Amino acid sequence: MDLNFKIQNWLKERLNRTCHRQLVVISGPQEWAEKESQAILTSINVTESKSLWVGDRIGSAQHIDCTAYRQHLGKEYAALAYNAYSGLNANALMAFSGSISSTGLMVLICPALEIWPTFRDPQVTNRSSFGIHQSNGPSHFILRLISLIQSDPNSIIITPQDFNGQNSYVALPELSRTLNETTPEQQRVIENIIQSTEGHRHRPVVLTADRGRGKSSALGLAAKVLIYRNNKRIIITAPHKKNVEQVFSFAQSDLLRIPGVDAGLRFVPPDVLLVDDYETDLLFIDEAAAVPSSILKALLEKYPRVVLSSTVHGYEGAGRGFELRFKPYLERNNKGWKALSLKTPIRWYREDCLEAFWFRCFMMQDAQPFRIERTTKNNTFNQPNRHSLDVGQTQRIEILTLSSHQLIEEPELLKQTFSLLVNAHYQTSPDDLVRLLDAPEQRVFAYTHNSQVIGVALIIEEGGAQLGQLSKSIIQGDRRVKGHLVAQNLALHTAREEFCLTKQWRVVRIAVDQRQRRNGVASQLLSVIKDDAEARGIELLTSSFGASREILHFWFQNGFSPMKLGFKRDAASDEASLIVGKALSANALTLVTNTNGQFGEELNYHISRYHRMTDTAMLTQLLTQCHHESLTQGELQQIECFLASKNPFDTFARVLAKYLLAKLSSIKQSSEIPNDANLLVATLIQFKPIQVLIKEFALIGKKDLNQRIKLALLGL
Repeated sequence: MDLNFKIQNWLKERLNRTCHRQLVVISGPQEWAEKESQAILTSINVTESKSLWVGDRIGSAQHIDCTAYRQHLGKEYAALAYNAYSGLNANALMAFSGSISSTGLMVLICPALEIWPTFRDPQVTNRSSFGIHQSNGPSHFILRLISLIQSDPNSIIITPQDFNGQNSYVALPELSRTLNETTPEQQRVIENIIQSTEGHRHRPVVLTADRGRGKSSALGLAAKVLIYRNNKRIIITAPHKKNVEQVFSFAQSDLLRIPGVDAGLRFVPPDVLLVDDYETDLLFIDEAAAVPSSILKALLEKYPRVVLSSTVHGYEGAGRGFELRFKPYLERNNKGWKALSLKTPIRWYREDCLEAFWFRCFMMQDAQPFRIERTTKNNTFNQPNRHSLDVGQTQRIEILTLSSHQLIEEPELLKQTFSLLVNAHYQTSPDDLVRLLDAPEQRVFAYTHNSQVIGVALIIEEGGAQLGQLSKSIIQGDRRVKGHLVAQNLALHTAREEFCLTKQWRVVRIAVDQRQRRNGVASQLLSVIKDDAEARGIELLTSSFGASREILHFWFQNGFSPMKLGFKRDAASDEASLIVGKALSANALTLVTNTNGQFGEELNYHISRYHRMTDTAMLTQLLTQCHHESLTQGELQQIECFLASKNPFDTFARVLAKYLLAKLSSIKQSSEIPNDANLLVATLIQFKPIQVLIKEFALIGKKDLNQRIKLALLGL
């Protein structure tokens, strides 16, 4: 049976019976693979408007770059061809897989499987830091991907010589279900949303679902009922209006209004909702995971009836951020909030092959506890990659340095490691899995307890010889190369070339199993990382993260000093980015000390401009890590005069602020910070408005504020 006959027979079966969505891998020379892919798309009679071609396409301008995947979210195609000859983008693969309609095909064009792992991927430079030598060895991610494809009974593999695979038919009971119609599960969600407009206020509804589950249609149908039956006014907000097009479609209008009554559905951007006052009976916040948490919190406080919806397994990890960061906030501040979810797909059938494959590939399922059993044959964790800790005969704790080879040789080890990252961090994405397996400048440290991975740290090499010739251009702002985030940032900020030239490790991420947090796991990981770095001639350890009180305590406790606080908040964490560093050599100690001094001066200067409404307790912690001037005898006399008088604090504000900063710099532990220090920082350093101070610190008025300031100063 020749190849063409096998292909046509397979396609004929798909036309005669209802099949699941399917991955089709066309592997071979580029020109042949592209023509074969085009022939398949033609055979299934898919129009240009219902298909999408990603990457290079012979003889046609109808194609897009893989980096443009965000523009196609929310759209639907009967078939999609992804040309891996143009480069592999893991985030794009995951995103595009959700855009294919039921019974559709996702065609993956790639080199011959035996040479694909060593194929020079055009996207590889976008995944690695500047100056890092790319290994001539095979891509471990591609090796794993090929293994998953070959072992998947529901994927098709077509080569110039053969055809392998079979169709996966939709089960008969599932065929009785009509797709894109309201499911009982959706109906329950719609009823809960309708009920939320009555009864207790400030009890938000939170709807989460994977893609294709009908989240947008549930919102739209609920809006339609509330408007037509109950004359309700509804506002919907989201990062972009295009995110909610489907909601308006199911509500049956772009701006739904009922003639003669003040009811309808309208879109208002999140920031506008905060500034202006709108009368509404219900607020929808769609794609809430992509809205900064400070805006979410403010909207929940301002509007009494809110429905938040979010995608769980987003292509860039944002959905996990919502799960990890915002739901605990609701538990603390909005007792009685209701969690709803949609599990049943409505855009494709249950047991969908394509979704299952990519979820398995990128390990997007929730982490499950696994036990790693290593035989002597496969155990490659020998010195110096193993650090054993003596904790008694009944427990075995090790901190391991994991290689890419080890991770793909032991699938359960990889699953534990990456699943821990997915569940512990709000921005872990499919692209991170590719970097985990293939980035030569990245190192992985794993903390194991009785062969169970409970902690992971990712390290990236920065600075050194790679940036040597560019250091002057970098500090002058003429060059900005890929990677080397902290090295370039600090070099530019301080005008010190040494930050480019110093060999350093940046701690990209530390993830610890939720059940094992606050047990010293992360600190022990850092200790081993420090020892390993020193043994390899690394002079500086750094990290960059969204600053919060809990995280600051951890880094300061482990001997890191603050070096730069960003002006803008991260869109996902809603926190200002902080760079910290720890010197491992005498030269680096001079760098860190000088930069920390500059940090203190700049923080004091910028705090009322860029951080006026930032969390005061977090800023207070930062101020304890800075050196500040001592007071003169005359300034101390002014302090005494204020404390003994009835004068308003404004008269002595400058010297009171200087006194406060000097006192804070003498504090060694965050537990030593006096309770009322935050009031002093908010008033004298941040210059928060009086009305904000009254609300935040439960004050009666300005007279009470003056008295509380005196008491707080005495408490220092």
